[in-house]
Amino acid sequence: AEAACRYSERVILTSDNPRSEDPEMIIEDMWKGVKEDEQDKVLLGSTRPDYFGSVFSTLRFGKLSLSAQVNYSIGGKIYNAVRRQLESMENFHNQSTAVLNRWQMEGQQTSMPRAVYGDPNGNNIFSDRWLEDATYAKLGSLTLNYAIDMPKADFIRSGNIWISGENLFTWSHYLGNDPELSYSYNDFLYGIDYAKVPNPRSIKIGFNLNF
Repeated sequence: AEAACRYSERVILTSDNPRSEDPEMIIEDMWKGVKEDEQDKVLLGSTRPDYFGSVFSTLRFGKLSLSAQVNYSIGGKIYNAVRRQLESMENFHNQSTAVLNRWQMEGQQTSMPRAVYGDPNGNNIFSDRWLEDATYAKLGSLTLNYAIDMPKADFIRSGNIWISGENLFTWSHYLGNDPELSYSYNDFLYGIDYAKVPNPRSIKIGFNLNF
């Protein structure tokens, strides 16, 4: 079994209806007319991507060369446990600015339920409210290199000077820090974001000289 492949509730917000008087997340009735129970739990997706890989390319012009590697992953889900903590509104802990959009008055249409201490209505249960698309494309590395060719010099015959960057940009709809994450090889921990430190963005400058 995979971490986000567990069966759970699919939720909808009653306050999307401006006439609603109960602005809470409710479990979608998967079996119409049947009392809400374990049968309303459905498979919400997989943490495994449909496709993933890398694309590498190098462009050369004279003594200059530019190399780039783009990593990508298409499909899959991430359980954003950080949002689960920062948007729960069930205690006095710090919350994200997203909760400013919570339900506060009659007729308001929002995707955020009202703030209730202790969450007595179960707005924060494991559900598709906290699952997000894990698709991303990342500029994993970019290197600009200049080749030095000095055959007539007394000391330096050749070499190169380069500047390189890693994890420069990430294109994704994921609301967390980085959709490229993994805590271990354990399937039950794959695709769960508990505020893992994202891969660092780095810039390096170097040279290589042949005497």
